[in-house]
Amino acid sequence: MRPSPIHRREWLWRVAAGGAAWVMGPKAWTRAADAERPSILRFVGVYAPHGVALEYWRPGPGFDLHGEHSILAPFDDPGRFGRSFRDQLLVLEGLDLAAGIEVGTIGHDAARVILTGSGADGRTPSLDHYLAHERQLGLETPRSTLSLAIGTQGVEIGENLSYAGDGTPMPSLADPAETFAELFGGPLAHASAAELAAVRQRGRSMLDVVRRDLARLHAEAPASERLKLEQHHHALREVEKGLAHLERRCPGPTTLPTFEKVYAFGGGEPFFETITALQIELLACAFACDLTRFATLFLADLSRTGLYPELPADVHTDVAHRYVARRGDHPGDPATWIPLARQNRHSSGHVAQLLARLDEKQVLDETMVLVSSDMGDTASHSSRDVPTLIAGGGPFPRGRHLRLKELEPLTERGLLPNNRLLVSIAAAFGAEIDRFGHAHDPAIVTGELSSLRA
Repeated sequence: MRPSPIHRREWLWRVAAGGAAWVMGPKAWTRAADAERPSILRFVGVYAPHGVALEYWRPGPGFDLHGEHSILAPFDDPGRFGRSFRDQLLVLEGLDLAAGIEVGTIGHDAARVILTGSGADGRTPSLDHYLAHERQLGLETPRSTLSLAIGTQGVEIGENLSYAGDGTPMPSLADPAETFAELFGGPLAHASAAELAAVRQRGRSMLDVVRRDLARLHAEAPASERLKLEQHHHALREVEKGLAHLERRCPGPTTLPTFEKVYAFGGGEPFFETITALQIELLACAFACDLTRFATLFLADLSRTGLYPELPADVHTDVAHRYVARRGDHPGDPATWIPLARQNRHSSGHVAQLLARLDEKQVLDETMVLVSSDMGDTASHSSRDVPTLIAGGGPFPRGRHLRLKELEPLTERGLLPNNRLLVSIAAAFGAEIDRFGHAHDPAIVTGELSSLRA
């Protein structure tokens, strides 16, 4: 059963309007712990499509980002983005989606592995959900996490970064109007304090009924239907939190265009550039208003957008799959590098745009942005050597390009698991853990990247 975000929102507000109570749990931070709060408070995980044209991805000498066809050039473009983000960029080369490789969750399906550190057989949360829920760092905000996407609802493997604690994929918001309504709208957004108090008072029994119904349905429903019920359980928790914090909401954008079509393969592609800009703006507003501190953004490719006449309509098939990399003595095919680099550079531009909007709203220094992909070499569908960037704030020295396989120990299969990066990021948020994700080989999920702090 494919969940619909539109129906989900209607369901949420029906519960809220009928009455919903929020019982505040333990604070994520006590006053005594405030002094020890990590300097990094927010996290965004970004998916960039189609791996990378490695020949144009590596920075030049002196961390120069302006080589010919450079994929990273947008991060050092003050004329376009108001300032350079070169000194806030950490370029990581050599990470493998090892947990996925172990069980065959590779190629397009490997997006699932990026933040979970788990293949398709895993039942573990993504990093955003782990930090927000299990580490309780999302308790203070109306939404624990925010999952945004371009062109997809994000419930299929390979179309999502965000997973709940049991491995359930969280539906993404693909329509900016829907994102706006979730963050700043809804029938209770302008309710008075007395009206909200009345809703909360009569809401406890309503929530008890809903929980009992969901528990009964979960016990009776076939396995094929339980995914949607798990998503409703998660959505109910978000409603409770939203009601608790409605008074704290701040204004979002004053105008918002609507789109008749927003999905890939459904005619939405010509609007993707505007939709992406709006989603980025709303994400930055959500952080600035402290509506959430943990988010994911799933970017789309350039297929059928018509933005670059030099590219074929189907970037997936006619660009990514035709890439011929330079390997060893094989020179590769430079004619295939340039169009893929064009796609990669376009994605970099969206990330630079996100950094610029966060910077304008004065939250960039407290936000860590992680950018990755599901593949390294897209033509071979290899999930080895996936391109990975860290930008924004955090404890890792930036302005560097690290060839990690020359700096870190590898597994017996010669892999450098991205799980170690997830452990390192969790540690930056104060989590004292030495493993993250799920794999049959303990070496895949254990340890961190010591070279990040060097």
